[in-house]
Order: sequence, then C-alpha cells, then structure tokens
Amino acid sequence: MKTLGKKAEKFADDLSYSNKGLIPVVVCDASNNQLLMLAYANREAVARTLVSGRAYFFSRSRKALWNKGETSGNVMDIVSVRTDCDKDALQYLVEVRGEGNACHTGRKSCFGDQQFTFFDLEKLVKQRKKKSPKGSYTAKLINDRKMRSAKIVEEALELAEVYLDKDGRKRVVEEAADLVYHLLVSLVAENISLKDVERELEKRRKMSKRR
Repeated sequence: MKTLGKKAEKFADDLSYSNKGLIPVVVCDASNNQLLMLAYANREAVARTLVSGRAYFFSRSRKALWNKGETSGNVMDIVSVRTDCDKDALQYLVEVRGEGNACHTGRKSCFGDQQFTFFDLEKLVKQRKKKSPKGSYTAKLINDRKMRSAKIVEEALELAEVYLDKDGRKRVVEEAADLVYHLLVSLVAENISLKDVERELEKRRKMSKRR
C-alpha cells in the first residue's frame, strides 16, 4: 500500500493543474468508453482515487472532496486513469455500481440518454444472471445450455433465410437482433465478456497487418 501511495503521489504531482489547483476529469464507462460526466479534481482527489480505486473529485461549490456515489450508492470503481498529452486533463474509465447512474438526475449520463449498445445489453443479461427473476426468459436460457445452443442455431438459420430475400432488410435486422441477443446470453452464461471478444478481434487485426 505504501508503494501504491508513493506512485499515486508522484502521478498526482506530475499533472498540470489550473491556477485554482484543479484539473478537469472526463469520466467514461469502461465497457464502451461512453461519456458519463465531467468533473474536477485537485491533487488530493487524484491521489485518493488511485489509492482507493474509487472516483474522488473536488466540488467547486462546496470547496471539498467528494467520493462519487457515497450517498446514492452509485459508486464508481476505477478501471484505469489516463492523462491527455499535456497532462492537464484526465480520463477516468469506471464501472458504476448501484443502479449504474452517473448523473444526480438519475440518468446514466449527465449528457442525456445515450444510445443503447451491446454493452448495455450485456449488463442487463448479467443482472438477469445474478438475480434470476422468476419467469425471466433470459434467466431460463442462462440455466439451460442445450436450449441456448439450439436457439443460436435456430436464429442463425432464420437470419440466413431472410438474408437471401432482396426485400427483406427489415427482417434481416430483426433476425440479426435475435441472433445477437441469444449469442450474448450464451457468452454471459459462460462468463465470456464482449471485451474478451474485442480482444480476440484486435489480436486478429494486428496479425492481419503483419501479413
């Protein structure tokens, strides 16, 4: 912990703060880099963030440190902290606990409703896996590997069939959504994340550049 503290202090010392001792912090969802909020931090807030693994900021109105989510329960766990090229701005990549809302208005993002992504769907499926609500089709799929496998085959065949229809664009989109949903449920059930798939695709991209 002492070593971590020293590294955190050095990192905080190397930043370029405003004349008020603050640095802007762009907070993004670690799963998809989605913009969640903009806040400010002073040297102590940065150091505490790095040591604790939770997002700390400096409130300009209250003139005090604050730990995001301390009262709401939407605590921000730090995945990584990055600086820009001039070291006068930070990016926090975070995982939001509780209800997953970064904004005090109860929304996920302070910048309004964001586009629904595969990562949002992944979070929903993970919630179904964790809570396993009665009557949930997703929970039923998660607990039945044979059913999951059969549904992937079924949805893939249906997609292939409508794909051959030149006037079936709407159906292609619908069947593709069905296939993606069932595939994602299977990934979550097997503890495989979209990030795992992304890493594999990135590895293949790098390999293709060498050829």
